[in-house]
Amino acid sequence: MKAKVYFINPHSRTFSYESGLEGKFENFLKGFDLSAYIARDEVVPIKMHLGNRGAFRTIRPQFVKLVVDAVKSIPAQPFVTDSVRVPGYEYLEIAKNAGYTHLTLGAPVVLADGIYGNDSFKVKAGELLGEVSIASAIHDAPSMVVLTHVKGHIQAVLGGAIKNLSMGGVSFAPRNDTWQHGRGRMHFLIGDIMEWDESKCTLCYDCMNVCPMECITFPDDKYTVDNANCWRCGRCARVCPVEAIAVPITHEIFMKALVEGAKAVVDTFEKRRILYINFLLEMQPECDCMPMADPPVAQDQGILISDDPVAIDAATLDILSRVTPLPDSRAADITMKDGWDIFSLLHKKDGKLQIKEAEQLGLGSSDYELVKVG
Repeated sequence: MKAKVYFINPHSRTFSYESGLEGKFENFLKGFDLSAYIARDEVVPIKMHLGNRGAFRTIRPQFVKLVVDAVKSIPAQPFVTDSVRVPGYEYLEIAKNAGYTHLTLGAPVVLADGIYGNDSFKVKAGELLGEVSIASAIHDAPSMVVLTHVKGHIQAVLGGAIKNLSMGGVSFAPRNDTWQHGRGRMHFLIGDIMEWDESKCTLCYDCMNVCPMECITFPDDKYTVDNANCWRCGRCARVCPVEAIAVPITHEIFMKALVEGAKAVVDTFEKRRILYINFLLEMQPECDCMPMADPPVAQDQGILISDDPVAIDAATLDILSRVTPLPDSRAADITMKDGWDIFSLLHKKDGKLQIKEAEQLGLGSSDYELVKVG
């Protein structure tokens, strides 16, 4: 049986609220049986990425509030959450500045792994990761709604539902432990620290400025990392303009590790207790964890809804294989190719590998039925 993926297109037929994307999404949620996934009076995490300072292309608060209201109507008790991506207090300030507050959303905004980012539980993962730490507010939840702002990612290629589960559900480190059981392990299965090529380095300090933990310094013009406090997020390698810093992992191993992390999160829930919503809006080339936002690479494509993370991401990539790159974006000079999505062509890596690995691990099915609504 094919997984169902509901599709709400972004086009308006008339000059009315009901005809616009927000109105169509609201009407869909009112007619959709959320109680099939969420039981009455449950406390429910609405998992999303809260962005970063300068990363303003996240999911608009209006859409998040519609999901909050829909969960409340069951009735259940939603809270909006993510694991710590930058120091916790700063992350809450970032969320507030993006319009994510209890006043605007009608639900609390909570850090899933606590203000210090170490409230988590170790669980078994796959053969590569062994064990990972799941943020406690996600680990303990009976059900969940996952809201994903679709974007590009230098390693995952697609920042979709699977990546949101894995990088956002896995904490950076469990209490009294190290990054080895956190999300950083997905980046560093081959080596335990970034590799620096001194001959290439121009001492621009972009890596030092982007580090969320301020772990990088240059004493005597030598790239130096505070190993004990480094989260292994790999942002320093991403921003280096001359590729003087490298994360020691291959694309294939990273994709397997990413999927293992996602599967570890999903396995803390019973079957059919998670609903996924992908927003194909303002799709920038980089992850929302970066302290900036680039122009979208393609026009808005709408909203997808499914209870299968593999199906919804497969549908997302299929849609992104048919888009036209936007002028003046980083994808402007890309020539689209049959079977290739815009993010795979942009990042020069196969984004479908993520789907293949997820399907092989039993996370879901890429065989889906697209149901157009609105």
